[in-house]
Parts: sequence; C-alpha cells; structure tokens
Amino acid sequence: MRPMLLNLDGALERQPLLCAATRAAGGRMLCARDLGPHLRLWSRRAHLAELRRRLSGALPKDAEPEVVFAGSGDFHHVTPLLLERALAEVSEPVTLIHFDNHPDWARFAAGSHCGSWLAAAARQSGVRQVVTIGVTSTDVGPRKSREGDLSLIAEGRLAVFPWAAPGGREALSLGGQTWPAITALGEDRFLDLLDATVSTRAIYVTIDKDVLQPAQAVTNWDQGAASLEFVEAALHRLLAGRTLVAADVVGDWSPPDYGRGPPAWLKRGEALLDQPRRRPDTAHADAVNEAANLRLLHAFQEAAA
Repeated sequence: MRPMLLNLDGALERQPLLCAATRAAGGRMLCARDLGPHLRLWSRRAHLAELRRRLSGALPKDAEPEVVFAGSGDFHHVTPLLLERALAEVSEPVTLIHFDNHPDWARFAAGSHCGSWLAAAARQSGVRQVVTIGVTSTDVGPRKSREGDLSLIAEGRLAVFPWAAPGGREALSLGGQTWPAITALGEDRFLDLLDATVSTRAIYVTIDKDVLQPAQAVTNWDQGAASLEFVEAALHRLLAGRTLVAADVVGDWSPPDYGRGPPAWLKRGEALLDQPRRRPDTAHADAVNEAANLRLLHAFQEAAA
C-alpha cells in the first residue's frame, strides 16, 4: 500500500521515520502548506477546489491503494476529496469506516468544516454506508445530537458504535436505531458485530487519531479511549476477505495557524470554544504521533497485502 504525506501544517515533515518509510514504500510528500491556514478548521469552496486540483496531479492513478496522512484533525474535511478519487477507480459499492472520537456529522458548512464532512462523504455516489467507531464525545448525547444530520440514520446511511454511550448506558439510541457501546459489548464481540455489519466487499478507512487514548496520540481535540491495538485488530478483521480501496489518517497535533483577516478571527474564536486549551511539547507530540502513524501504516500494508 502506497503512503502519501499531505503536508498542510508541518506536522508530518517533523516525523523523519515516517518520511523515510513513505519513501521506502514508493510514496511521496505533497507540500500544500500555503493552503493550510485557509483549509484549517473550515474552508471556502475555492480552497478545497484548489486542493482537489493539486491532489489530482500528485496522486498517480493505478491499481495500488493509497493511505494519505494529512496532519491535524482540523483537516478532516479533506476526506471527501480523497474518497471521491478512490470511488472513481472502483465499480462496486463501498463502506466508509470512520474511526473518530467525534461523529463529524454537523449540519452546517455543507461539508467544508472538519466537523461537518461526514454527510458529504456518505452521500457520494458509490458509498453504501458509513460506520463510525469509537465516539466518546457528548456530540452523540441527547442535546448535542440534535445538531447532527440524523437523516443519515433514517436513510440507512450511518451506523454509530460509541466507545462508551452517554450517561454510562450500554447502548446509543438515535433516530430509531440502537447500537451497543464497545465497552459494554467487549472488543472481541464488537469485532464480530462489525464484521457482520459491513455488507460490501470494498471499504475505505478514515482514522482521526483523537479516537485514541492520550498516551498513544497527541491531537488538537479532546480524545477518546480506544487503543492502537484495538484499531489494528479492527483493520485486520475488516480486511480479511475484503478490499481496501484507499485510506486516510489525521489527528497529528500542530500549532494552529489560521492566517490573517476575518476568517482567521472567526476560526480562533471557534477553536477557543471547541478545542482543549493546551499546548503540548511539540517534540513529544511529534514522537508519539509518529509512532502511531508508523504502526497504522504497517497495519494497512500488512492487512492489505
């Protein structure tokens, strides 16, 4: 599986072992740091269109699937662009597997926000269903879930398996559907259920490392409780007898740069409301995230072999 480093914020260029592994596997880095401040947190359509154009020229089209590492989770709304490209190369329905501490299903910003991209991805032609795994965020709670696009559930496009359900319950109920919490079910039994839930032969995987416990990733967001071992086991189970059409990974910590002007002021205000007010040691964050990225790259390469 060929890796690609999409450099929007400098986080990946500070990970020399990941850069070396990328080169050794025939991959490369696409530097688009000039677009990073425009894309970070949310983006105007023109900047997403420019990123689409650059990706089209940088990612060769052939039979080998790609895993794209894209830096901070503030850039998770690039996933629909990467998914769009992968879908153009397959002629069968695809399930989008989404590991995240947040549902990313907000109804605002029409998919151009890191918290609103899921609906745009779920409604792409060729996507049969999205399966979200590992959420602990209150975004799926009784009050906050009303901000989400729950029509995805009514249309049968979305299943949400929380790591722990709100209020300590054993299951999450939304839109007339109920899904057991992974902690209540147990990881092994959950993997059996996940395997049975995915009805397509082809899958696309997107991972936001904020799904991981803080000891295994350092991100710009509040974090969940899943382990790398759990994510690796899920990838192996999902890819046994299935085809991985492509994947992406976000969730590296980087100092937020929103550029200048009114959009930057709005983004800073939003980040103050939504993101933890911490600034970790950059060297420590890079080392922890590089270790996680290398393990995920190896898991993708091994499972897709």
